[in-house]
Amino acid sequence: MPLIDGGSRITNYIVEKRESTRKAYSTITTKCSKCSLRIPNLAEGCEYYFRVLAENEFGIGEPAETAEPIRASEAPSPPESLNIMDITRNSVSLAWPKPLHDGGSKITGYVIEAQKKGSTQWTHITTVKTLEYVVKNLTENEEYTFQVMAVNSAGRSDPRESRPVVVKEQMMLPEFDLRGIYQKTVIARAGDNIKVEIPVLGRPRPTITWKKEDQLLKQTQRVNFENTATATILTINECIRNDSEDAAYEFRVIARNAAGAVSHPSEPSDAITCRDEIEAPRIMVDAKYKDTLVLKAGEVFKLEADVAGRPPPTLVWTKEGKELEDTAKSEIKIADFSTVLTNKDSTRRDGGAYTLTASNPGGFKCVLSWLPPLDDGGANIDHYVVEKRETSRLAWTSVATEVPVTKLKVTKLLKGNEYVFRVMAVNKYGVGESLESEPVLAVNPYVVPDPPKTPEVTAANKDSMIVCWGHPDSDGGSPITNYIVERRDRAGLRWVKCNKRAVTDLRYKVSGLTEGHEYEYRVKAENAAGVSEPSPNSQFYKAIDTVFKPGPPGNPRVLDTSKSSITIAWNKPIYDGGSEITGYMVEIALPEEDEWKIVTPSAGLKATSFTITNLKENQEYKIRIYAMNAEGIGEPALVPGTPKAEERMLAPEIELDAELRKVVTIRALKWSREHGESLDKATIESTSSYTLLTVGNVNRFDSGKYILTIENSSGSKSAFVIVRVLDTPGAPQNLKIKEVSKSSVTLTWDPPLIDGGSKIKNYIVEKREATRKAYSTVMANCHKTSWKVEPLQEGCNYYFRVLAENEYGIGLPVETPESVKVSERPLPPGKITLLDVTRNSVSLTWEKPEHDGGSRILGYIVEMQSKGSDKWATCATVKVTEAIITGLIQGEEYSFRVSAQNEKGISDPRQLSVPVIAKDLVIPPAFKLLFTTFSVLAGEDLKVDVPFIGRPKPSIVWLKDNVPLRQTTRVNEENTDNNTLLTIKEACKEDVGQYLVKLSNSAVTGLVENQRYEFRVIAR
Repeated sequence: MPLIDGGSRITNYIVEKRESTRKAYSTITTKCSKCSLRIPNLAEGCEYYFRVLAENEFGIGEPAETAEPIRASEAPSPPESLNIMDITRNSVSLAWPKPLHDGGSKITGYVIEAQKKGSTQWTHITTVKTLEYVVKNLTENEEYTFQVMAVNSAGRSDPRESRPVVVKEQMMLPEFDLRGIYQKTVIARAGDNIKVEIPVLGRPRPTITWKKEDQLLKQTQRVNFENTATATILTINECIRNDSEDAAYEFRVIARNAAGAVSHPSEPSDAITCRDEIEAPRIMVDAKYKDTLVLKAGEVFKLEADVAGRPPPTLVWTKEGKELEDTAKSEIKIADFSTVLTNKDSTRRDGGAYTLTASNPGGFKCVLSWLPPLDDGGANIDHYVVEKRETSRLAWTSVATEVPVTKLKVTKLLKGNEYVFRVMAVNKYGVGESLESEPVLAVNPYVVPDPPKTPEVTAANKDSMIVCWGHPDSDGGSPITNYIVERRDRAGLRWVKCNKRAVTDLRYKVSGLTEGHEYEYRVKAENAAGVSEPSPNSQFYKAIDTVFKPGPPGNPRVLDTSKSSITIAWNKPIYDGGSEITGYMVEIALPEEDEWKIVTPSAGLKATSFTITNLKENQEYKIRIYAMNAEGIGEPALVPGTPKAEERMLAPEIELDAELRKVVTIRALKWSREHGESLDKATIESTSSYTLLTVGNVNRFDSGKYILTIENSSGSKSAFVIVRVLDTPGAPQNLKIKEVSKSSVTLTWDPPLIDGGSKIKNYIVEKREATRKAYSTVMANCHKTSWKVEPLQEGCNYYFRVLAENEYGIGLPVETPESVKVSERPLPPGKITLLDVTRNSVSLTWEKPEHDGGSRILGYIVEMQSKGSDKWATCATVKVTEAIITGLIQGEEYSFRVSAQNEKGISDPRQLSVPVIAKDLVIPPAFKLLFTTFSVLAGEDLKVDVPFIGRPKPSIVWLKDNVPLRQTTRVNEENTDNNTLLTIKEACKEDVGQYLVKLSNSAVTGLVENQRYEFRVIAR
C-alpha cells in the first residue's frame, strides 16, 4: 500500500501493462481491491512492464512501475528423446533434440544426470549448451541410466531418460554407410573444391584405405583424403577443366580394423557429377540506407550494395515500380557481387524509394514432417535418413543422414522443379524401409496480400497524427507481419516511410510533422511472400492542434430596460474551445414562438454587453447569447426569464461595477450605514457645496446601503446609494449536523449573508480528521445547501467546513465548532439471563451488544412491565451487564427488557424471553461434597468446606458422633447462603470421629445419611 494515502482511504488499485517494445500502457483492471493480481492472456515469450496506481476519493495517484521487463514464460518441455550415440569402456556419448516447446523463453542449457543400476540417487554430471555430450570416467561393465533436462529462465523441464546401457567396449565389424553418396550430385564450379564424406562403422576404429580403379589412391596436394573417428573424407581441390560440368566419377573404399582384418571393397559408387552449387541471393547494405537520405538539389548521391548467391544473382534497380536504365545522369555499375547507383544533378523528381532486386534459380525450401514407424524393430529409433529426387530423374540424392527428430527443413530447391522425398528410420540393427512423399512443386505457397483499406486520421495536433486503416481483404495465405505507413506532404512529391519498426496493429502514431502542413497517407501490408500494393490514398489532413466550438457565455443578465430597448450583459465562456473568442451573437424571440431573430451585426460583437433596440413596448422577449471562435458558433446561454421592454421605475441608488470595486466616491453632507455599521474605514470631506466619502481597499463587508442626509433650518432630505463590492462571498451561515450514522454525516447550511456581488455558483465541502491539521475536499461542486459526507471511518472524530464560490473565487469558510464522532445508536444487548428471583426482587444478567455503534457504551436501561399493563417503566440504570430489580409485589407477573446507550442514543430493547413471577423459590436442601474423609497431621489446622443448595436458606446443625458439636475458640463453624465451613485449629487425637451436618428449611428437612465424614489425626 502507498505510504501516503492522501488523507483518504484507498478505494481500489489500477493495474496496467505494456510490452517492452511499446511506449503506451494499456489498462488490465480499474477495480482491484486487493494488493495482488494474476494477469492472464499474456503473449508467450513477450517481455512486459507493469505498473500499479492507487485511487482514493480524490483521484488517481502516482504509479509504481516494475524496474525491469518481465518475460511471460514457463519451464520448457523435456527433450523429445535421449539417444545413446556411442559407448566405450569408460564413456557414453549422448545426443538429444531440442524440446518441442521452449516455454516462451530461450533455452539456456541442458542438465545431465546419471544413475547406477541398483541406486535410487541421480548424480549431477554437467550442464551444457549443446545438444550432445560425452560422459567420461564411468566404471567399466556397470549399467547406467542417463537423463537430460532443458533449462530456461523460468526453470528446469521434466527429465527425459535414456535406455539403460552397460559401459563396455563395443566390437563391430567394419562397414560403410554409402547411402549418402549413392547417385549424389556434387555441385562445384571450376576452381572450387569437391568433398565426398562417407560414414565408417566399426569398433575398434577401422583403418581406412582409398583406391581408384583398383589402385591405391595417390594423395597429392590437390587430391587427398582425411579420416575422422566416424567418417572418411575425400577432397579434390581446385577443380580443373578436366573436372568440367557433368564430369562423372565412381569411388569405392576398403576398411580394416583390429577386430575383423580387411573388409571387402565397397561396391563402386554411382557416378558423382560436378555441377554448380545453388545458394539463394542475399543483399547487404550499409545501415545508413535504412533511414531516408536527405540532400540538396544539384547534389550527387550514391546507393551501394553487396550481394551473395550461387550462381551469381541478376541485379535490377527500380524506382516506383519502374526499372532504371544506365544513363549519363543515373549511372548503374553492376559486378558479380556488388552494385552502385550514382545519381547526378539531383532534382525533386529524383526523390522516392529505390529498390534493388537480386534473383537466381535457387532459394526455395520446404519443410518435411513424419511420424515414427509403427514397428521399431525391437530397438529404439536412433535417427532418420532423408533423401530427395527430381521427378524427371531416377537417382535419389541425400538430404540429411542423421536427423534426430521427425521434422526437417530442406533448402536449395530449384524454383519450378518438382521433387519427391523419402524418409528411412535407423536403429542399431540398420536402416528400415522408406516412406515416400507425394510430388511437390518448388514454388512459393503464398502470394503478397491485398492492399489495406483506405487510411483515416482519428486524432491530430500540430506535430503528430494517429492513422487508422482496415485489414486487407486477403492476407495471401500468410499472416500479416508488418504494415508500412507512408506519408506525403501536399507541398512535396515523394512518399516518406513513417515507421522504422514492424507495425502489426491497425493504427500508428505518425510524429515529427510540420505545423500547418497538410499530409496524405497510404499503407502497405507485408507477409512472407512480400509487400502488397499500397492502399488508396487518404484525404489530406492538416497538422494543427484540434479546435472545438466554445462553451456558452457565463452569467447572462439584464442591466436595464426601456419602453423600446433591453440592455443585457454577460461574461466570457469558461471554455473557449482551444481558440480565442472572436465575438458574440445575440438572438431574440417571442415567448410563445421558436423563431429566433439575430439582432447583432453579422461580424459579431466584441463587447460583453449589448442594447437591443426597436422593441415593442410592454412586450416580453426570450433572449439568448452565443460565443464565436475560429471553429464556429458555440452553445447558447439563455437570459433568465422573459425580460419586458418597459421603463424601469427605481429609487435612486448607485451600483458600482467592477472597475470601481477598490475606491467608491460619493457626494453628500452626512453619511451613515443602514444597519449602523461603522464608517471608521471611510474618509469624509465636506464643504458647503459637496461632500466626498472615500473607502479605500474595499472588501465584501463594505457592501450595503449608504444613506446621505441633508439638513437645514427648513428640514431634511435623505437619499441612499447601494454599494455592491464585487468580491468572493462571505462564509455560509448556520452550519449544522443534521444526521450521523456509523459511516456518514449529513450537513446543512444557509447561503452567505454577503454573496460578493455575484450569484453563488456552488459550495465546496471539506473534512478533516480531528487528529490531522489539513482539510481534504469531499465535494467541490455542490449546488445544494446540504450534503451527505461518506464514506467515513467509523468511530473517528471529524471536523467539517463549507465554503461558497462565485465568479470571483472561493469565499470564507464556516466550520463545525466541535468535532463530530462518526457513530450511531448501538445494537440491542445480547441474550438476557434470569439469575435469581425472590418474592420482591429479580436478578438479571445480559451480554454486551454485538456492535457499539462506533461509540463507547455509557450504560444500560432496565425496564419492566406488569402483566396487564401497556406501559414500560424504567426500574434500573446501570453501567455493568447485570442488575438486581427490587420492590416487586409478591405473586405479580413481570416482563423485563434491557436497552444499551451510547452518546448517540439508546438502542432498541432486548426482552427477557419469558415473564417472571415474584415469589420465593423453594429448593430442598442438598449437599455438593466431593470427599467424605479428611486427614490432617497433629498440630495442623483443618478446614472442611461443605457447599450446599436450598431455598429458603436452610438452618445448619453440626454433630460429632451424634452429639451436637460444641464450638470453642479452637473448633467452630461459619455459615453463608450456600456453604458451611468447619474449622479445627491445631488438630489432635480427640478431634478424630464422625461428623454429621444437618440442613433443614421450610421445604423439607434434609439429613445426610450413610455419609461419613471421618477426620484422622496422625500423631508424631
